[in-house]
Amino acid sequence: MNASFNYPFWNTIALAPDGPEPLYDQIAGQIRALVVDGAIPRGMHLPPSRKLADELGVSRSTIVLAYNRLKNEGYAHGRTGAGTYIEKDLPEDMHRRIGEPSPAPQPPPQPRVLAARGCALMGLPLPSERELGYDLSPLLPALDELPFADISRSTAEYWGSEPWPQFNFSERLGLPALRQQIAKYLGEYEGVPCRPEQIAVVASTTQAFILLAQLLLDPGDGVVIEDPGYPTRTAAMVANGARILPQRVDLEGLCIDRFGPETHDARMVIASPTNQFPYGSTMSMERRLSLLAWARARNAWVIEYDYSSPIGINRQPLASLLSLDADQRVIFIGNINRIFSPSLGLTYLVLPPDLVELFYRAKLVFSCYLPPPLQQMVADIMGRGVLAKHVRRMRLIYRERATILVDALRQALSDRLLIPDVTAGLHLTAHALGPLDDAAVTNAARQRGIDAPALSRYRLQDRTATGFVFGFGNTVPERITPAVRRFAEIMAAA
Repeated sequence: MNASFNYPFWNTIALAPDGPEPLYDQIAGQIRALVVDGAIPRGMHLPPSRKLADELGVSRSTIVLAYNRLKNEGYAHGRTGAGTYIEKDLPEDMHRRIGEPSPAPQPPPQPRVLAARGCALMGLPLPSERELGYDLSPLLPALDELPFADISRSTAEYWGSEPWPQFNFSERLGLPALRQQIAKYLGEYEGVPCRPEQIAVVASTTQAFILLAQLLLDPGDGVVIEDPGYPTRTAAMVANGARILPQRVDLEGLCIDRFGPETHDARMVIASPTNQFPYGSTMSMERRLSLLAWARARNAWVIEYDYSSPIGINRQPLASLLSLDADQRVIFIGNINRIFSPSLGLTYLVLPPDLVELFYRAKLVFSCYLPPPLQQMVADIMGRGVLAKHVRRMRLIYRERATILVDALRQALSDRLLIPDVTAGLHLTAHALGPLDDAAVTNAARQRGIDAPALSRYRLQDRTATGFVFGFGNTVPERITPAVRRFAEIMAAA
């Protein structure tokens, strides 16, 4: 197979065969102008003379003459056996044409004018990027334990089936096969009652929160959020004009008895009743029922974010808010990214029936789609039982890693940190027993290959309560204890 012609400038060259200039002069002049304008980068390898000749419909000798002229003028040079290259230093860099005026001084740029929502967003803390090379990262599952053979099989079968209909526009709410599998999984595994028609598939959790803010809130509406909590949820609401109402979380999650007077007219509450991030807390049944009653009294929406409940280690899950909801005011958000990989991006919402058409229209407008091949792959591995098998297998692996992490932390840092047990999820939050600059320790730890985010970066109000969020999902057992020891050394030096 012939190599494709992949140079961006050839189709801008216009030749006049009957013009006053020879063709090679026309070609050289137009290439020179493109170089001076920056359309052809300095140092670029020009296409082989034979290939450019074929593209322009001229003889090869014409291109050779054009290249030679560029070389003679100082715009190109040849490399033996390698072709012709544009010079990195152009004649225009060497001297200024005689009589050419100096460029006039430019006025200082005007300050950017941002919307109030943009200014508010710039003032929020956001999570740092999580690279795969860090030990103890709380945001990653065990990527090396993924069922790659099953994923490869499902993907190959999809592409081998000539799925041409799915190269049309994606299904607005998600592929039917995937929505059916999600509804089955939620009903059988998590006790979340729903029908496939209520499922909407989007490309990320943040995208789900953006849609909720756009469709269910007006600018200035109050939204109760957990404090501490994951920053991107807050940012999604702020960026869409919501008024954030942070409320303190303890080891049983949100407690409406502690809600301040500012929450009286709130239009929405976002809660993670199971394995809240970063505390890992689980709301008691009493608090779940109280939260629903509070929302009912205010006609407020309840967003139940299921952070990572499938990854239970030592506990039995309680009934979801959605299963307890008699008023159809709960919207459930879940994903399988914590089971597989954050790069998957697949997130789903369980909607009240009367909101399905609204979200159908919104996805059409905002193009919140996930590629059909990815949706079909996930549907296939769910339908074959691969996902359930993977969850069962990973529970044992994560239980071992959690035990190693807790033992190592208690042995090395019990005098400085309160280390809890792990009952679910892939992380634990250790609270500092005394004053501590947790952000400085986190930054120093990242320099030594450890990602243990500071608890203070997840707080919006009381940042004096400090600590760290440790993960074990993507750290193999033999690396956990040495990483904890390095972290203890860093804390000792802080």
